[in-house]
Amino acid sequence: MAIKLKRPWMGIAIPCFLIAFIGYNAHYFILTNFLSLRKQIIFEAFISMIWLSYYLAIMTNPGKPINYHPNETSNLKFCKKCESWKPERSHHCKTCKQCVLMMDHHCPWTMNCVGYLNYPHFLRFLVWVIITTAFLFIQLCSRIKFIWDHKDFRGIRQTITTKSELIFLTILTPMNAFVLLTIFVLFVRCIRNQIFNGMTQIENWELERLESTYYRRNSKLLETLINEAYIIYPSEKTSEHEEEANELLEKKSKRRLRFMTIVNFPYDNGVIQNFSTVLGSPLLWLWPWSNPGKSGTSFEHNEFAIYEKNSSLQDILLSLPWPPDGGRQSSDGTNQTVETLQEDGEMVIKNHEGLTQKRAKWRNEWGEELQDFGVDPEEED
Repeated sequence: MAIKLKRPWMGIAIPCFLIAFIGYNAHYFILTNFLSLRKQIIFEAFISMIWLSYYLAIMTNPGKPINYHPNETSNLKFCKKCESWKPERSHHCKTCKQCVLMMDHHCPWTMNCVGYLNYPHFLRFLVWVIITTAFLFIQLCSRIKFIWDHKDFRGIRQTITTKSELIFLTILTPMNAFVLLTIFVLFVRCIRNQIFNGMTQIENWELERLESTYYRRNSKLLETLINEAYIIYPSEKTSEHEEEANELLEKKSKRRLRFMTIVNFPYDNGVIQNFSTVLGSPLLWLWPWSNPGKSGTSFEHNEFAIYEKNSSLQDILLSLPWPPDGGRQSSDGTNQTVETLQEDGEMVIKNHEGLTQKRAKWRNEWGEELQDFGVDPEEED
């Protein structure tokens, strides 16, 4: 669940304290007692890379659309607060007070959004923290084992350790392990989303919302998607597609239609392409100042997201822009949905204004709402 701090500056003060307290105390009171000079220099280089990547993640603007002019005429979204069009995958951050390109989330620990231009810095920060804390954890455990193995040698016990070393071993070992574990979990979540699935945390939340809605009893999501297809591609509302729509609805009612056969996330292009999209060239990724190198206003779509005229309705549903249900809410706070009725033995789709759960208020299994990622819900209608 998203962390909210009463004093935003604490979001930077706490990580800075942990980096300095663990890193420099471990070096001075513990590592200097047994580690070679070469390994001590390597450890300090790791800490320096943490500071540099953290600084860049904080200070680099995540990216905002400047003089953006959309080429397409469908699925356009206008930000009333920025008074400009929003490119695909962008959202307005209520804290940064700007639209953010490929917004992943607003991070309280950087007092900044994580978006297209600073995502590489943010991920490098996580990587260097993991490398440094893992290296330190190995050294601390090695030192603890060495001291424990020599605890009964009274004649040399005081020559191999000091009281201050024992105190800091006791304090820093669990602290370091806690940081390693929490950052590793966050890193795995980021890699799973962005590299393996090609999606931001917001888009992953969106996919979970859609899937949860689809499998809910009396769900109208399929009807909504069909209606959305007819809105975006009005020429596709043919008798053949109406007949196919009835067949899909029939299969859905019998639970024979899987969610992933009608919903496609358009920006997942495989691990290698996903990596290049968000991190740039793999050969330059560890270079502290490397970035994706593109505008961040348009992204390559996978083959399922390419619309082809007169294709099957199911293929048209897969080609809907993200999110496929439009993510829209009517002015009175209700969701624009559709209703299926039985008329003369056939299912008929009709527009319907119903009181359904608001998109912005839906929670995932982590208890996260859309606004917990920093998104301004007023700009998501």
